[in-house]
Amino acid sequence: MPIPKPSKLPIVSTRCRDWGARVRGTQLLASRALTGMLFVIALCQRLPGAEPRFTPDNDGYNAVVVPFFRMHCADCHVGEKPEGEFSIAKKHLGTDFTKPGFRGKWREVINVLNSHEMPPEDKPQPDAAEAAAVIDWITKQAVAAEVSKREQSVVLRRLNRAEYRNTIRDLVGVDFDTSAFPQDPPAGGFDNNGSALTMSPMQIEQYLNAADQILDRALVEGPRPEEVRWRFDPQPGPVDSVRVRLDDHNNPIVNGGSSYEGDWTVVRNDQWDKTPGARDFRVPVAGTYVIRARLAGRRPSRDDVIRYVTPLLEKRKADDDARNPQGAPWHEKALADALEHFRTDRMYDFGPPRLKLTLGLGSQPRTVAEFDVEGSPESPQIVEFPVEFTTESAGMTFSYAYSIPSVPENQFLQHGEGFPRPEAMVDWIEIEGPVYDAWPPSSHTKILFESPLQSKNPSQYARAVLERFMREAYRRPVTKDEVDEKVALYVAAAKKKKSFVERIKVPLAAVLASPSFLYLAEAHPGNFSEPVTDHELATRLSYFLWSSQPDAELRQLADAGKLTDPKTRQDQVDRMLADPKAEALVKNFAGQWLGLREVGANPPAPDLYPQYDRHLERSIVGESEAYFREFLQHDLDVRQMIKSDFVTINERLGRFYGIPGVRGDAFQRVSVPKGVARGGIVTQASILTITSNGTRTSPVKRGTWILKTLLGTDPGLPVANAGEISPKVPGIDKATVRQRLEIHRSLQQCARCHNKIDPLGFALENFNAAGEWREQEGFGYKGRVQPDDPKIDASSKMPDGTKIFGVAGLQTAMLKQDDLFLKSLATHLATYALGRELGIADQPLVAGAAAAMKKDGGTVRALVKAIVASDAFATK
Repeated sequence: MPIPKPSKLPIVSTRCRDWGARVRGTQLLASRALTGMLFVIALCQRLPGAEPRFTPDNDGYNAVVVPFFRMHCADCHVGEKPEGEFSIAKKHLGTDFTKPGFRGKWREVINVLNSHEMPPEDKPQPDAAEAAAVIDWITKQAVAAEVSKREQSVVLRRLNRAEYRNTIRDLVGVDFDTSAFPQDPPAGGFDNNGSALTMSPMQIEQYLNAADQILDRALVEGPRPEEVRWRFDPQPGPVDSVRVRLDDHNNPIVNGGSSYEGDWTVVRNDQWDKTPGARDFRVPVAGTYVIRARLAGRRPSRDDVIRYVTPLLEKRKADDDARNPQGAPWHEKALADALEHFRTDRMYDFGPPRLKLTLGLGSQPRTVAEFDVEGSPESPQIVEFPVEFTTESAGMTFSYAYSIPSVPENQFLQHGEGFPRPEAMVDWIEIEGPVYDAWPPSSHTKILFESPLQSKNPSQYARAVLERFMREAYRRPVTKDEVDEKVALYVAAAKKKKSFVERIKVPLAAVLASPSFLYLAEAHPGNFSEPVTDHELATRLSYFLWSSQPDAELRQLADAGKLTDPKTRQDQVDRMLADPKAEALVKNFAGQWLGLREVGANPPAPDLYPQYDRHLERSIVGESEAYFREFLQHDLDVRQMIKSDFVTINERLGRFYGIPGVRGDAFQRVSVPKGVARGGIVTQASILTITSNGTRTSPVKRGTWILKTLLGTDPGLPVANAGEISPKVPGIDKATVRQRLEIHRSLQQCARCHNKIDPLGFALENFNAAGEWREQEGFGYKGRVQPDDPKIDASSKMPDGTKIFGVAGLQTAMLKQDDLFLKSLATHLATYALGRELGIADQPLVAGAAAAMKKDGGTVRALVKAIVASDAFATK
């Protein structure tokens, strides 16, 4: 296949890191001998004369900025050692705003002037008009630089992993696992930013292989495969002792458990040889199979625990007394302390037993699900999990997944076989499949639709199939030349005398590996304020709200030219947010805005925070997602995200937060009881853990997170080598986190940033690094609180001088600055919607969207509609 000439390539709306490079034409080619598949990545093409040049306004700088700097800034910020290592000398703070380093420093000048941080309070303050003139000059220069670099243009971007998976689901009807694709790098806080979504030769090969796998699963031939239904009944006996003959080719090993009660296998710990399951079997046909199991569970009461441990603890005391009679008073106290632990620690308020289903294919085990067992022996539960099997040797296990912390009080007791703990019970396990929704399956008929041409004229039918598939895959009308190119691949494959299905897979795979599918590209005539087309609007809408392709209704509206009508777009927002696919907005926007993908990256140390476990980690992410979902689905005022009288938790979090009466693993809206300091984003354990250091809290991280994420405020650039406090400071090992930071903040070069960061973090000091509430900072063994340990001081002062006390005071102060929160949310959502970072030139967009949201009830829906109605969303 000939390579298209550069002049034949469409010009796309994109930008390069270096426009001066004048990258033109085709840069990368991947071909496959059998298919003749061509993979082209259209990089950047410069449009001569399309963008205005930036010329530094040195006259304005000399007339407006220099006198201001001389009067109010030069004493501290000029010379060899400027305050805060921030120099305003022109060689360090130049007027060429096209250079990111200069522009970032000028942005910091705007921040300190707007917040009245500079000049210091003890220095003469500038006239408001003087400061405004400097800010206006900086703003105009920054906007001009952004326009010259076309930074307001939506960037050509590749589908990220989530978008690719969702698009394949909706286009083909196959749920394809994209976890093997390279992780998408975020920029501006989100992984749908076109400037960061690069492409490599390895990815090209992965897309080609993925296309083959997807089509092999989607398209079928011949009669429906015969289903199998295998039942495995775990039996008593040592591992490897029980084999069950399923057919002439399958004689798998069936694993048992630790004990048996009638037909039930009891699972009460996570030992490798006591996990019911089966291994060393092969399914006859690759496809989707259902793993099914009949389960029950039971959980002991706290009284059961106390009845078990009391005689053992008393025996230990008696043995200690016999060995050391003089130590009897200490032994008595140790007994009392241990019994008090078992009577009061909430780890013994057991939840339901929990299991983990693990599937092994070849040498690659993976977790299919972790779940609570809600059934009982009297009323068993049947669970089902659809799983993709290949014909490789396979295995599966149901292992124990309930975590009871191991602490000094229970270490010699809890590993005993009789220690009361939640127990899961397995009766039988089944595998059934391959399962299909119909035959041929819907994934097949979605592509190869019924038509008289199918038998009368296969070539014309192939053209019709390709034209419809390409139109949906490319998210726009396709040209005759484009269709002809793919038909040619079909014709070439026909010479190999393959079946129709095998022949049509060749051009279909080429479509799935095409840049028109893999990239959200927009034709660009060269005018950068050009309105987007209806089909481009449909694509922007669908990938904003669904992280997937436009559906039939959006495509029909685009065909009719109706999406350019703002009212039609508003109606579509309502429809699309009501669709289950809007869950993508929760997972992909809220998950990245709040930083939920960082949960578990540096988890709380288990010896210091034994209550933190895998189930809790999954639950704290689910809580924050459910919280955002509650606001989205019920049109709540987003200012309640700062402070609310409800939480969205499951039973595991109810135990962790000390909120009684919550049952089940599903997330539910629960009113916050009196005396429980929860309700609002900053009280959620997900946020509190990602803003800690694993071993202790970090008011700096927490304060910075609040400033950037919730208040949209840049805390400023840290000075060089502004790291931890020197360990040589006397007494530092017994200093509280607050005392450590006060030492750090005493350094003049550090105070500028920390004076506005630390107070916000101090207000959250009652929450430890795992998100638990505490009254004291512990310096005992493994961080335990001793009677004389210092009480938490959560008082602080906001940058504007407002005194606050604890999380409640912080929330009250933030509510008084609700405009900052609304603008921050608008900034983040607009960044996500446009797939690019925002600049100063986008401030009117942000201000307008925030104002529209506030006017219309402060809902996420109102903000989405304001962004969709904006010029930035509707133009290139």
